[in-house]
Amino acid sequence: MRLGVPEWSRYTYARPEGDALRLLGSVRRGPQMGALAMTEDGQYVQVVGDYVTPLNSSQLTRAMAKAKPEEPSYPVQRTVARVGPPPVVTIKRRRTYVPI
Repeated sequence: MRLGVPEWSRYTYARPEGDALRLLGSVRRGPQMGALAMTEDGQYVQVVGDYVTPLNSSQLTRAMAKAKPEEPSYPVQRTVARVGPPPVVTIKRRRTYVPI
């Protein structure tokens, strides 16, 4: 289980405000992977697109207590625009046929 927007956005779309599902992260259930969501009544569900599958709440409650939002494991580098010399464009002369 991983928490955060980058995790659930792989499996489903952002829900509109006031939707019955609150997206939390991603979850794996056997070979199936999907977005982890909580319904209004406190049930945990796995969401893949529009397909919703109920999950075992007692196991997920214990796992949620241990889980924390994932930081990217790779270093995030900011790209800086590099200013360099302008490109050099060479226009070659064409050969022309001159009859003698």
